[in-house]
Amino acid sequence: MNDSAAPQPRPARATADAVVLGAGPRGVSVLERLVARASATGPALRVTLVDPYPPGAGRVWWRGQPPQLLMNTMVADNTVFPDESVRLDAPVGTGPTFAEWLRDIAVGGHRDSAAAEFAAYADDRAYAPRRVYGSYLVDALERIRALGGGRVRIEVRTAAARSVTPAPGSPDSPKTAGYSGLSGGGYDIALDDGTRITARAAVLATGHLEAPYPASAGPSAKVLHLPGGHPADYALDAIAPDADVLLRGGGLNAFDVLALLTLGRGGRFDEHGYTPSGREPRIWITTRRGVPFHARVDTPGVRVPTAFLTPERVAALAARERLDFHADVVPWLTADLELAWYDRVLALHADALPAPEELRRALTALPPGPDRGDALRAAVPEPLRLDLDAIAEPLRGRRFAHPAELGDWWAGHLDADLAAATDPHLPPRAALAVAVRQARPALRTLITAGNLSGESYRRDVLGWFNGFANFVSGGPPALRVRQLCALLAAGVVALLGPVRPGTRSASAVVEDFTVRPDAVIDAWLPGTDVGADGPGLVRRLIADGLGRPHRLPAAAPGAAPLPTGALDVRARDGRIKRPDGTVHDALFAVGVPLEGVRWTTAIGARPGTDADFFHETDRVAQELLRGLTPPPHAPADAVGSGTGRRHHERAAVRPDRGPAHPPHDATAHQTSGREERDMPRTPAAPAGHPPTEESQP
Repeated sequence: MNDSAAPQPRPARATADAVVLGAGPRGVSVLERLVARASATGPALRVTLVDPYPPGAGRVWWRGQPPQLLMNTMVADNTVFPDESVRLDAPVGTGPTFAEWLRDIAVGGHRDSAAAEFAAYADDRAYAPRRVYGSYLVDALERIRALGGGRVRIEVRTAAARSVTPAPGSPDSPKTAGYSGLSGGGYDIALDDGTRITARAAVLATGHLEAPYPASAGPSAKVLHLPGGHPADYALDAIAPDADVLLRGGGLNAFDVLALLTLGRGGRFDEHGYTPSGREPRIWITTRRGVPFHARVDTPGVRVPTAFLTPERVAALAARERLDFHADVVPWLTADLELAWYDRVLALHADALPAPEELRRALTALPPGPDRGDALRAAVPEPLRLDLDAIAEPLRGRRFAHPAELGDWWAGHLDADLAAATDPHLPPRAALAVAVRQARPALRTLITAGNLSGESYRRDVLGWFNGFANFVSGGPPALRVRQLCALLAAGVVALLGPVRPGTRSASAVVEDFTVRPDAVIDAWLPGTDVGADGPGLVRRLIADGLGRPHRLPAAAPGAAPLPTGALDVRARDGRIKRPDGTVHDALFAVGVPLEGVRWTTAIGARPGTDADFFHETDRVAQELLRGLTPPPHAPADAVGSGTGRRHHERAAVRPDRGPAHPPHDATAHQTSGREERDMPRTPAAPAGHPPTEESQP
């Protein structure tokens, strides 16, 4: 009998009111917001959570990853539950922050012994292993499922979604006026285990995109090439001891790879330096800037002065017909960075200034322009001046006769960087990092206002500022830089610097020096580019005609808009746009695939900061519920118009024995929200409201 003629089993069928595709932090947050907003008197909702990785932790926070992979933010800076600082018209306080959870399991124990061990000695400023945060997210999901009770029943499926297609009866065009509900047949979601789920609504929370298909075979058939991806996914076992490895990249992924190739192979760090195991390769680091990211400056609660990117100026810039980031925004941003830098120069080095009062006057009285620049140069001697170009490219203009000479320079650079990052007096270099982070809320408003030209976004935001900001303020913990110093001293790591144009491994700063690697590691996550030829659900959605890439208008009138790399959604509620620009009633997206519509989508939520993270997921939950449970005889703008707000009583969290019993009353109030170019936000808080998430250093 011909096997091809054998009857094939029919795929399993399932139904749900809503499907959340992706079980990482944003997927979990969407579920939490659905549970918080679901009416206690409405019909029960069935929600299915789909992810190929263990639910809650997802891919990035998977609990099976090596313990050497650390978070890049402190324990105190992480939560998946909104608190009282988050200005929502729905319940908050539904669960613990990461720090609160750790304190609880330090006393009560936990089924994850590694998490309990870390909790026993960690404080709020510690950097946790990623897998420990994964255990927090798993417990958070369990708590959310318990809070849902009979109102929101959450089913978890460990599988990958292959496609999302309209179910029979789904509308081919959106409703154009008033409240439409979620009409038609919804969506069919095909999973890789053969299951097909029909749901009335779907939310894509898929996280980082897969790398596009390679344009070529890689560096060389004789050289092992590990393309960019998640550090735990690299096939590092294929790299032999004593191999020469070219590590391309100086960001957080690069430090993760260094940890896996050293600590992960039995090496040890102590107060005397690094003791090799003998299994390490020889690692050469190359980056476009020449050196890895600066050590992260952790100064909780510290703020620097600002005077130029004011709310009024930001609003005026956002209201313009067209915006150029370099011409219209950077001068004001630079003036605030100068203010932060020179404020610390005045505090720490006033005796070295010829005219400190003139400097104080120039910093706030003179707007960006030649007069300001001349005044600052006259008031500050060269060693104390802010030189953003030199900070961005520390090796600019330098040449070395031998790699060892470059290594000596790098050792001094790392020592100075560590000193600045850990100095409690906040030297100018550290203040600059704080100022860059503090500017992010204002910059987010401008970058997502919709009036930035496509050329400016690609050239100035993607091509310059994102990289500069990460280099200066988004680097690894100081611990990682101390370890890098020890690896350099032990001869395990060396610096190649930037490479010469047109070459893969010829140093641009060391004369006549080329590395011939046995392996090349691209230590970065692929950028967001939904239009690239590659795998993944988001790209499949576009190929199937359900979505489209996001574009910004060109600077020249009549020129074609330019893609940002993002999936196009309606900014205020995350509804995915069809190729013709109309929006789906019940197909939403959140998070990293929207980088371009939104900004800094990879950033999670910090407690006490009214984090945008929660505004995004809450708005999607609100709109999804608006369609699933419309009140009878009420127009759309009357849905849930109450202004009250409930707070879930926080019960003791005992994750080792399951979530605490949830409170019985979880009634939520809803509002229609404001129509804006970007996501609606509650009006500005009164004076004294906590700073937003990125304004916290």
